[in-house]
Amino acid sequence: MIVKKENGLASITDGKRVLVVDRSGRLLIYSNGRDTYRRSLFNEFIKVGYKDGIRVAKVLSEEEAKGVAAEAYSFLFSARDELNGYLDNLDGLGWDFLVKDSARLFKIYRGPVPIVPPDQYFPIYVQLTVGCAWNRCTFCHLYRDKSYRVLNEEELVKMINELKEYFGPSLPSRRSVFLGDANALLLEYGILSNYLKIIKRSFDLPIYSFIDAFLTPNKLKEEEIKGLKSLGVERVYFGVESGSEEVLKLLNKPLDPEEAVEFINSFKRAGIHVGVIFLAGAGGKRYWEQHIIKSAELASRLRLDRKDIIYVSPLHEYKDLPYWEIAKEVGLLSYKDKINQFNEMKKAIEEAYLRRNSKELEAPVVLYDIIEAVY
Repeated sequence: MIVKKENGLASITDGKRVLVVDRSGRLLIYSNGRDTYRRSLFNEFIKVGYKDGIRVAKVLSEEEAKGVAAEAYSFLFSARDELNGYLDNLDGLGWDFLVKDSARLFKIYRGPVPIVPPDQYFPIYVQLTVGCAWNRCTFCHLYRDKSYRVLNEEELVKMINELKEYFGPSLPSRRSVFLGDANALLLEYGILSNYLKIIKRSFDLPIYSFIDAFLTPNKLKEEEIKGLKSLGVERVYFGVESGSEEVLKLLNKPLDPEEAVEFINSFKRAGIHVGVIFLAGAGGKRYWEQHIIKSAELASRLRLDRKDIIYVSPLHEYKDLPYWEIAKEVGLLSYKDKINQFNEMKKAIEEAYLRRNSKELEAPVVLYDIIEAVY
């Protein structure tokens, strides 16, 4: 049995099983040697595995999650002697603890956290805004039940203090601050810069955020983008979705690819890293080739380096959203089709980048499923 205790985390392995908890005893990752599970702070359990060579993520039912939690904590208790004094409330850990703990966090945010990018392992999610200022994309369900608003300074400070109390001795396990919700950088710059200073004083961690490339360009001047870098912003993530204007119309995403390229490059000029997200499956069978070609062309014009990321995320079609009917019209794709499109898109992006720039793309082109992008 190997037990490591550092940076607010405890990790345990016996050569087969692996468990990671924070100092408060929150279950984060567990592998029993066959399957791997990730648990969100809102007590959602995700099983990650492979089927026919394809990575597949599944949300567990409550009964399934209870079983995993019981197995994981049983393994934890086998290392009790080495964990006494390091973990809070060792004897009180279990399913009931996880339920009560997630309820505490739900109360702080007044709802669940919709999504964080997959490279954001263990962030502190700090809301500057609630919901999405656009909230009209035909495919997105993340903010449908939220009315957009900006938190005032008093609310922000209160949230920060509550999060510090919530994480307690586990705070060192949090490696970054992620700004919520959908597009926190849309704020008026004077307010935004003040909020970033408060966050930087509170946590002194690198800051990450989603940003859109259609509402925000009119709000942020180039000198203000440079100011974001000095205020601690490390990387921003653009949901570009597609380089094809026809596909973007289907998604009801009023993004001009030309403007998006310039806006993304303005962050690169400021020394801020970027994550660019495309959707595998957008536009269905009808726009398959156009979606790949135009997305690769857009990516080839970005000033990317090895610290940037291109994500391709399989589009999930939900029957209660407008895109469901659109998808049936343009040709629904299976999950396997979308994985195939990812492979084609990755190759097309790398080839287009090499042709345009006479050098290989350093930024990785990575597949990720939104189901795994939990807080």
